Amino acid sequence: MKTNNTSCFLSFMGLSLATSPFIITLLTLYLLAEFMTELGKASEEIFRPERLPILNFPDLDSNKL
Repeated sequence: MKTNNTSCFLSFMGLSLATSPFIITLLTLYLLAEFMTELGKASEEIFRPERLPILNFPDLDSNKL
């Protein structure tokens, strides 16, 4: 019966050690997704139309004969 308790303890310890990388990976992916979302919002603010210069294009139709 003593070997059963030892194997049970070892399986619980192995499971707890194997779980922590998955939790760290999930937290890292969540933080990366949040960072990418904020970066996308910041780039939208940079390229907002009212902050871009007005480009004057020549009227090519009036130059034709």
